[in-house]
Amino acid sequence: MATKRSRVFDSYPEMDIRQGIAETAAALGMDPIDLATIISYETGGTFDPMQAGPITKWGQHRGLIQFGEPQAKQYGVNWSDPLRSQLGPKGAIVNYFQGSGWKPGMGMLDAYSIVNAGGPGKYNASDTAAGGAPGTVRDKVEQQMGGHREKAVQLLGGPAVTPPAAGPTPQPTGGPPVTPPAAGPLPDIGKPPPTPAAKPGWKGAAAKFGDAMASGEGMGEIKGTTVPDLPRAALFQSQPTVVGDPQEVELRRKKLAEIMARLNTGKLTI
Repeated sequence: MATKRSRVFDSYPEMDIRQGIAETAAALGMDPIDLATIISYETGGTFDPMQAGPITKWGQHRGLIQFGEPQAKQYGVNWSDPLRSQLGPKGAIVNYFQGSGWKPGMGMLDAYSIVNAGGPGKYNASDTAAGGAPGTVRDKVEQQMGGHREKAVQLLGGPAVTPPAAGPTPQPTGGPPVTPPAAGPLPDIGKPPPTPAAKPGWKGAAAKFGDAMASGEGMGEIKGTTVPDLPRAALFQSQPTVVGDPQEVELRRKKLAEIMARLNTGKLTI
C-alpha cells in the first residue's frame, strides 16, 4: 500500500535524505534501516531535519534525532543547512554517536539508547519526565517503532531483513537421524601377522627338532623323541634358515637329508 508523501521532500529531495542516511550509517557501522527507523520515530514519521520536539532542560529539541540546543551546537548542527550538517560521514549525527559511546556493530537497542538516554546499554531508561513519550528505551524499540520501521524500509527502497534463528542441523528426510560411526582402533601398520596355530600331534616334536638343529647341538637334544608320521612340510616350516660356517651348514644339510630319508620309510625313532 502506498504511503502519503511527506511535504518535507518538497524542500529536501527524497534522494538526498536517503543517500545521507546511508552514508551516515556506513560511517557508523550501523544498519541503515535501524538509523532510518530512529529518525522516523524522532521526527514523527516526517524525516524533517528541522522537526521541532519537546522543550526540556536542554531547551528546544529539534532535528532528525532531536538534538537539544547545547548538543546541536556541540556536535555541529547548522540550522541554515540542516540536512547536510546532520547527515553524512562528518555530520552531527555521526559526531554525536561517536561521542556518546557508539561502537560499530551495536544493535538497535544500543543505538536508540544513545539517542534517548545519552549512552548505550540504558535499556530501562525513560525520558517521560522530560517531555518524551511514555515508556523505556526497550518499550519504544520493541513496541512503538513497528510502523516507523516500515517507513524506513520504504524510504531506503529495500525489504527489512531479519536473519533466521539458529536451529539444529537438519537431518536427511525419509529416515532416522544419521549418526556417524564411532572411530575404531587404528590398524597395526607394519606389524607381522600372527603365526597360525600348528596342527596337534607334530608341533612340539618338529619345533624341538628345528631348535636343536639351529643351535648346532645336533640330534642329542631330541634323542628319545618319537615322531609318528611327521609330515615333511611341518619339518621345513619349523626349521629356521641357518647361516654360518659352510662346512657346518653342509653337515647339517646331510643330516637333514638322512632324517628325511628315514621319515619316508615310516615311523622315526631317535
